[in-house]
Amino acid sequence: MKWTARSTTLLAACLASLVSVAAHATPRSLPFTYPNETLSKGEVEVELYTDVNAVRVPADAAAPTAGNLWTPEYRLQTEIEYGLTDRFELGLYQVFQAQPQAGGDNSLKFDGLKWRIRTRLAQPGELPVDIGFYFELETMHDELSFEAKVNLQRRFGKLRWMANLWAEETITRPLDTYAHGRSAHFIVNPTTGFTYEVTPTFQPGIEYWARGQIAPSGTTDQERNNTAAHHFVGPTIHLNFGRFWWSVGAYVHLNDQSTPSPGDTYGPVWFRSVIGLEL
Repeated sequence: MKWTARSTTLLAACLASLVSVAAHATPRSLPFTYPNETLSKGEVEVELYTDVNAVRVPADAAAPTAGNLWTPEYRLQTEIEYGLTDRFELGLYQVFQAQPQAGGDNSLKFDGLKWRIRTRLAQPGELPVDIGFYFELETMHDELSFEAKVNLQRRFGKLRWMANLWAEETITRPLDTYAHGRSAHFIVNPTTGFTYEVTPTFQPGIEYWARGQIAPSGTTDQERNNTAAHHFVGPTIHLNFGRFWWSVGAYVHLNDQSTPSPGDTYGPVWFRSVIGLEL
C-alpha cells in the first residue's frame, strides 16, 4: 500500500477526532474519589469495579481445630453513566458479591441495584475550588440506603487534589418490622487524595478513604468493631488511553494490621480496580 499525503491527512483527522471524544470522558483518576467533571450531554460511559478484601475463614466448618485460612472477598459492580446535560450525569449500577465461605470457597450472588445522579456548580477551574454534588439510592437485597456526597477538586498545575464528603443513611431489612430486626444506621465514608500527571497517560497518586458508623452498633465486640469507622490509605495508578482508562489502588488498613478473625469485615489490605470505556 502506497502512503500518500491524503493518507496522512485522513490519519491526522481520525486522531484529532479521538482526542476530541476523549476530552468529554470522565475518568476516575482515584479509584474511590469522584472528580468534578461530568459527561457531556448524550455521552455514555461504562465502568467496571472490582473490590478485593483479604479476610479469614475457618479451614473446615465441621472441624474447629483445623484452624483458619486466608481468602478474598470480592465485590463486583457494573456502572452505566449517561450525560443528561453537560452538568447532570445519570448512573445505574448492578452489584454482585462473592462472600467467602469456610474452606476457602465463595458464593457469588446478585446483591442489588444503585441509582444515582451527579452534577457540578460550574466548569472546572472557574471557582477557587470545584464543587459538585452526588445523590444515590441503593436498593440492595437486604438494605435500602440513601447516599449524598459533596465533591471537591482543585488543580495546582499537574497536581490535582480531590475529596468526597460522603454520608449514607442505611435501613437494613426494609421489608421487616422493627420487632424483627429492622434498624437505621448513619454511615460516613469520606475520601481524599492527590494525583500527579507525569504524562497524560500515566498519573500516579495517593488516596485515603474511610467507612463506618460514628456510633458503632451491635451486640458483640466483633459487631461493634465491624460497624466502627475503618480507615485505609495507599498508592494509586491511573492509566488514561482516551476512550479507555484504568485506575487501581492498594490500601493498607490503618485501624489494625493484625491477622483478622473469621467474621471480621475488614482485612489488613484492600484492593480496588476501576476500568472505564466511553461508548
